[in-house]
Amino acid sequence: MREKPKYLPPTLRDKNRYIAFQVIGERPFKKDEVKKAIWEASLSALGFLGSARAKPWFIKFDEKTQTGIVRVDRKHIEELRFALAMLTEINGSKAIFRTLGVSGTIKRLKRKFLAEYGWR
Repeated sequence: MREKPKYLPPTLRDKNRYIAFQVIGERPFKKDEVKKAIWEASLSALGFLGSARAKPWFIKFDEKTQTGIVRVDRKHIEELRFALAMLTEINGSKAIFRTLGVSGTIKRLKRKFLAEYGWR
């Protein structure tokens, strides 16, 4: 007889927040470029240990509107926002990250901050 896999109850799981961002740059950027830039910014600003604690995770990016979502641990929101603000270029092209807002759920984040960019 197979046993059900054990999992953490909701009270013991890490609490996450979602950051909506917009990339403003010289040219439109691809999803993979932005994903790599977020990770490199996190490593350069926070270091390996800080990135491991913040747990940044790329969720989604819309190449048409240049907006996206990244997940982060709730205790390290400001650290990741700082790391993104320090980013000045992506693949040799000048770019900045503009934080649109922070929310506890993706649904609310889309409704509150990304609706004007056509997110549903």
